[in-house]
Amino acid sequence: MKLTRDFYIPEGAKEIKAATTDAVAYTNDYPDETKYTVMVFGGKRTKYDKYYGFKTKEDRENYILKYFAQQENLADSKKKWAEKQKAQAEENQKSYQVGDILVSCWGYDQTNIDFYQVVERTAKMATIQKIASEYLEYDSASEDKVVPAKDKFIGKPIKRKVGPYGINLNSYSHASLWDGNPQYKTAYGWGH
Repeated sequence: MKLTRDFYIPEGAKEIKAATTDAVAYTNDYPDETKYTVMVFGGKRTKYDKYYGFKTKEDRENYILKYFAQQENLADSKKKWAEKQKAQAEENQKSYQVGDILVSCWGYDQTNIDFYQVVERTAKMATIQKIASEYLEYDSASEDKVVPAKDKFIGKPIKRKVGPYGINLNSYSHASLWDGNPQYKTAYGWGH
């Protein structure tokens, strides 16, 4: 059974809505005027964020104002973050061109490097294909120095949206424009 917000709201509670966000507070006064409670919800959450009791109405009202201000600041921060992400995605969408090399660095307790080449572009999407790596001389047993082998394709092309962090490949890695410098990865037999 999934609980709804109504399950948590005390019977007879008075609702107070924030003016600029979807935050809401529910107040309740004890009959003997010894305690004043407030339950606050932010966003569309089912479970309350906080449930406090106060000795005076003034303390409770001050808390509600402070909570609403925090929710407004949080909403503003989320909006600014979303705008920044959108702007970065648009910038990436303009800069990725056919022939560009992308690099993906991923791994847990080891570093794996994969290179991709952009083979087709639309306004927001890129078709990429994995390419081979060339190993450079490097005096280390535990790591290899690699660069991409342009046009030496491996596997099938994949089509992905170009976003703020490049191209999301899966749940644990993304690919972004290669800066032209050799990459370092864990050598064979040194990972897990």
